Amino acid sequence: MADGSELTMREARARHADFDVTRTWDLPFEQNPPHPDDEPLDTYLRRLGFTDAQIHYTRRAWGNAEGDDLSRVSAISGVEEMSDTEAGNGDWMIAEGYDKLIDHLAVGLDIRLNTIVTEIDWSSTPVKIHTANGETLTADRVVISLPLGVLKAGDVRFTPELPADKQSAIESLTMGPAIKLLYRFAEPVFEPRFQAYYSAINPPMWWMMQSAFNSDATVVVAFATGDWATELLNSGEPLEWGLRSLETEVGRKLTPTHTCLVNWVADRFALGGYSVAPPGASKMRAVLGQPTESRLFWAGEATAHNAWSSTVHGAYISGRRAANEILTSIDREQEVSK
Repeated sequence: MADGSELTMREARARHADFDVTRTWDLPFEQNPPHPDDEPLDTYLRRLGFTDAQIHYTRRAWGNAEGDDLSRVSAISGVEEMSDTEAGNGDWMIAEGYDKLIDHLAVGLDIRLNTIVTEIDWSSTPVKIHTANGETLTADRVVISLPLGVLKAGDVRFTPELPADKQSAIESLTMGPAIKLLYRFAEPVFEPRFQAYYSAINPPMWWMMQSAFNSDATVVVAFATGDWATELLNSGEPLEWGLRSLETEVGRKLTPTHTCLVNWVADRFALGGYSVAPPGASKMRAVLGQPTESRLFWAGEATAHNAWSSTVHGAYISGRRAANEILTSIDREQEVSK
């Protein structure tokens, strides 16, 4: 954490009570809940007595991970996430990459790569899925896990149009901007004991990947969402900006051997980082996740409950939910046929 000295997470939490409270979230949520009609998260936290310093830490740590500024996040959804204990403690990485998880889940399935869906015709059964290469796939039931940004852009046409409540959910939720800046160096940048670094400047968050993957390679990754991501992208040279910020933090000139910008905002298959429930939209994830006439079933992080949205485990669990909904739908159909 950049406060004039380099501290481990434990040291930073012990030394800075304002920072520690944004990691424990030991707050009187039940005694003083958010307004029933919802409110911005920063407004609610100030109502709980949060100081400017505590708001500052919340924006840079929790808010950056959430995907947007606290003023644009629902207090109700934020409290649900802050008070959740089901996900357990700590963050975990798959050393070999997420594709190992996907490969495991895809065993025995007919996977079509490079197949862009342009239209989903659910006017009758079977549902017809039209693709950019002219192919038409059919299925009795379809799971839709398109990112919220793609749904909002309307790049996939639904025939007929989706019901009003589904469209309202898509319109009400927002897609926060998110980017990563990756740098590889020939020599260490931080001490080996540091795995993450909170910065007082933009980008607000850095990871040291060699610690996570037990590798000799020095790979440093900056993560920025919301206003920080927008500022970096608007600069026209986000990688150069990030490198200058990193040099400021470590106090010396750095020369990366490789750099890479991951810009989900410009990725046509994402169009943003994570879904965000703005004030007043805390219930819209549940609406988005509801099946549509036992033909369309919905999955993806935007359909996970507020506590697990914007996470890999939330996306995974939403897929299991959609699968169970399909099985239930099949069972009901068979009962009717009998």
